[in-house]
Amino acid sequence: MIVDAHVHLWDEAHTPQPWMTPEHDPIARPFGADDLKPLLDRNGVDAVVVVQGACLDSDTDVICTEAARTPWIAAVTAWLSLDDPVRARSRLDELLSRPKVRGVRHLIHGESDPHWIMQERVLESLALLEREGLVLELPVEYPRHFDDVVELAARFPGLVLVIDHLGKPPLGGDLDAWERKLRACAEAPNVVAKLSGLNTALDRRDWSAEDFVGAAATAVDAFGAERLMCGSDWPVALLNGDYDRVWEANRRIASRVAPGAEDVLLGGTAARIYHLSEEGA
Repeated sequence: MIVDAHVHLWDEAHTPQPWMTPEHDPIARPFGADDLKPLLDRNGVDAVVVVQGACLDSDTDVICTEAARTPWIAAVTAWLSLDDPVRARSRLDELLSRPKVRGVRHLIHGESDPHWIMQERVLESLALLEREGLVLELPVEYPRHFDDVVELAARFPGLVLVIDHLGKPPLGGDLDAWERKLRACAEAPNVVAKLSGLNTALDRRDWSAEDFVGAAATAVDAFGAERLMCGSDWPVALLNGDYDRVWEANRRIASRVAPGAEDVLLGGTAARIYHLSEEGA
């Protein structure tokens, strides 16, 4: 099973994305399952994980509704008000009744406090996620957040932490400090990472898979293929490319950095981490 482990769906008419700025005008329009399906078919992708785009209950409600009627949406990463444990507990009971909810994410990279996730009331909510067996996705942004991932992994050994987009490595620059921080995270067995969102980390339109091989090879060496998964970050990826180009780059990267384990990167890890099934996809 080939899995795109990171896509978004939204429609500003009913699910505003408050993080958008004028630079996001090219993607400030509706993107739904019907827009995505032809792209998946063309690239041989069987299933997707839809990840929350806005820190709003309404955003989660919409993607859960879409997932319920769409067989190839195999899992949902929802939003939860982690900084309000009482509200989080009540909402979590509701989310757990939705069979495709597998994880929770908050846009920590949009918070002015780089250590927002380490607040005591947030940690109280994370204990709920650990107890329920949900994944915590973290849009880690280099150089912020990495040290917090290490601490969270130790504090909640039963909680799987997913680093989105490899923590946004400084592609084209000095990767040494990023590599040290990524390897520190990888030492914890409950941390995994996504090879995703790398094309938008570059300001060049003429990028190729080769631009990402170095960072991807480091990640494979640190985590092993079994703790890495590929995603497109569609439709954010459209800011510097298109779906076909991004997914073909993922395939090329997987064959370069994990020969013989391409299927693990392109689906196996996601299927295991998000508890997917062939039948569901």
